[in-house]
Amino acid sequence: MPLEIGHYDDLSLHMSLQTVGRLQALTQHSVVSGGVSQENLNPGFQDPFANLSFLATIPDKLDVYFDLYIASRPHPNTMYAHEGYLLFRQLPAPFDTGVWHDAFQYINLKAGAFDIDYGDGNYTRSNNAFVQRNPLVGNPLVDPNVEEIGAEVYSIKGPVYWLAGISNGTTTEHFDYGTEPAFHGKLWGYPIPEVRTSVSAYHAYLAGSGVTDESSDLYSAGRSGEPFAAVFGGGDDPGSIQPQAGQDVTAFQGDVTWLHWPFEVYSNLGWTQDTNINGPLPGDPAERWAYGCIQPVYHLTPALYLAARYSLAGAESVGGVKTDGWVDRAELGVGYWMTNDILLKVEGVYEQFHNFSADTGTVDGVLAGNNPNFFGGILEISWSL
Repeated sequence: MPLEIGHYDDLSLHMSLQTVGRLQALTQHSVVSGGVSQENLNPGFQDPFANLSFLATIPDKLDVYFDLYIASRPHPNTMYAHEGYLLFRQLPAPFDTGVWHDAFQYINLKAGAFDIDYGDGNYTRSNNAFVQRNPLVGNPLVDPNVEEIGAEVYSIKGPVYWLAGISNGTTTEHFDYGTEPAFHGKLWGYPIPEVRTSVSAYHAYLAGSGVTDESSDLYSAGRSGEPFAAVFGGGDDPGSIQPQAGQDVTAFQGDVTWLHWPFEVYSNLGWTQDTNINGPLPGDPAERWAYGCIQPVYHLTPALYLAARYSLAGAESVGGVKTDGWVDRAELGVGYWMTNDILLKVEGVYEQFHNFSADTGTVDGVLAGNNPNFFGGILEISWSL
């Protein structure tokens, strides 16, 4: 017989389901991936994707959350876990009185496997089939998003809010001797009404373990993949720029969000370096990138809006080779809420590599010196319950 350690009459359970389907008409030029020149692309339908999430809440005390990808670009035929964590608003007995009770009037604690809170892009990006927070179809060109195992403590009273987190630095468990935990932090606030600002920092050092394939992939481990199927050789994140290999990573990002109906503007500016991309192997080649985006939205009616985004990523060095190369992506779209649960989006997109030399080699599997590009349109329809 199980031991009953507590009973709450106000426990609530919630399950949600999201699905998404897309039709794309994209073309590409000057693309060499894997040493092979890539053919142009035909229009067609993408695989459908879906999310399933579960939340149990004891108000003002505890949340238990986990979610599943029923299908995703990295695993279109496999259901697998994404996040799973506890969020403590108060600790359970006997830690719910005295100093612990007083401390949790100012902080919350999250522990488990979760998307770390780095930058504010997590609040407007697409996460597999959970796409209705994103006014466009694509995510920014550089998209910091990674699920790691660890804990975060964050403040719940301002005017200046803070967060401090520790994690294992990778997307799965590992116990390699010599590795160090990863750390991240964030400060945010609302300096004037309708404006939110934040600054985030992240550091991971995994090169001391002697394991060459252990990596902290802040910019390249989004489990949901990206929506521009088959461009630039395909893969899980087609079209994205994914700085650093993940051995000795330091990153900073600043974000500004302005919300004033019928306008919305989100923007960020970031910098990242990996000073030891090959870990314990001889030499210490570095990779450094700066990046940013601006994303304005104008609501014509409560159901209809226009959106745009311009993303830019510039490289100082790639794989230890200095470069002046840069990549940009422009997106322009329209969204229409057909019902409260169904959102239709149509987007035009153009992405281009610029000014990389032949010495640079490949960037995300694409021969950068060829200055590859892709452009076209994509339609997305999503449902969320």
